[in-house]
Amino acid sequence: MKLSKILLFIVITGISTSSFSHGKKEDKSNQMMVNTDTKVGEVVAELHTALRSSDEATIRSILADNVLIFEGSGAERSLEEYASHHMKSDMKFLKHMATELLERNIMIHGDIAISSSRSKMTGKYKNKDFNKVTVETLVLKKNSDGWKVIRVHWS
Repeated sequence: MKLSKILLFIVITGISTSSFSHGKKEDKSNQMMVNTDTKVGEVVAELHTALRSSDEATIRSILADNVLIFEGSGAERSLEEYASHHMKSDMKFLKHMATELLERNIMIHGDIAISSSRSKMTGKYKNKDFNKVTVETLVLKKNSDGWKVIRVHWS
């Protein structure tokens, strides 16, 4: 039942934000960073800092044990699976990239939060140049330990 409420929240907020996106033209600069100054925003920023600086302990403290991570065409279904597969390669790759946050929109509804971001990533890794815009969706859940990331989608 809780999962269906979360999915309904995601659908409704997606529809409501897209319904108004084609209306009156406004200054979009204030819409590019929404709720980034909240505790959820701090946790999201801390996760990115930890990934770039190879701080595995902080990453482990932010990701829930049962985190589900979709990246490319693959999925990792726990923190331990991510730590034993892609975490180290993600950290190594990010050390070679300059990342510019283009936008981040955080919606908080009770104990659930959704962070949607776009970033520009540039750099060179394994003799290959990178210059692309990436997108990320994080779902966070608040528990007695604070906010934990329970779902990740990177593309």
